[in-house]
Amino acid sequence: MLRVLAIWVVSVLVIWLGAVQLASSAAYGDLAARPSLPAALHAAAPGLLRPFLGGPAARAAAALHNGDLDGAQQLIATLPDDAQAADLRGRLAEARHDPDAAISAYIRAGDGVRAQSLIDTLSELDPPRALLDQMVLVAALEGRTDASEETGQAWWRLGQLQAAAGYRAPAKRRTLWRTAEASYERALGFAPNEETYLLAAGYQSLANGDLTAAERWYNRAAEVVPNSADAFAGRAWTAAARGDCAAARADLARSRALRTQPVRDPLDNPQVGPALRRCTA
Repeated sequence: MLRVLAIWVVSVLVIWLGAVQLASSAAYGDLAARPSLPAALHAAAPGLLRPFLGGPAARAAAALHNGDLDGAQQLIATLPDDAQAADLRGRLAEARHDPDAAISAYIRAGDGVRAQSLIDTLSELDPPRALLDQMVLVAALEGRTDASEETGQAWWRLGQLQAAAGYRAPAKRRTLWRTAEASYERALGFAPNEETYLLAAGYQSLANGDLTAAERWYNRAAEVVPNSADAFAGRAWTAAARGDCAAARADLARSRALRTQPVRDPLDNPQVGPALRRCTA
């Protein structure tokens, strides 16, 4: 009799622990691991344990995970207007394919990573809207001492969007490209040795006709990453723009020697390649 009772108690305990694990997993959207007890219970009866998942925020997260968007919306409406609720609103808007609302909510929640990911996607579909959202994200991240990496990346992405806008709007190109150059410099303020930012700043300075700045950024990129084919290509472009063909040819040869995969030759760049090509003719 005692043995049967012990088995029964152990069985109940196992089921209860499984329920607790399922509750935690569902609340945080972590049912991907298979095989697992939460995954098995969830597959058998997805809604069985939803009433026991905790407070409204946890239940809203579980509802989002389960695809119950109407249920999630009802629960989110009961939450205070704080960062957690904003994050849940962002996830709900994203699930409903409303990127504008999702980006706004993620920015309100302080979730720069999710906001940036959506802006990057939006930039392919609606670049002007992405540019506006990027400006809002940068403003929201400014002053956050715990998000220097995110802030630097946000400034770099803003520069890219501003530069792209300049290509689309020739009448505003000069202004947009100047602001893009300034945005890249702001990015470098957060990560002075980031090769990507240095190359972007160098190219934009070169496009703007600021050869001194372009040379400075490309030289710094070559110092930080001595095997950077792109840094030496930038040095070659800048030297050619100055009329120093000997230096341009030397840097071009170095760039070509460092390239490890077939990519476009520096001579073929439509914007800055012609001057370099004249040096090699």
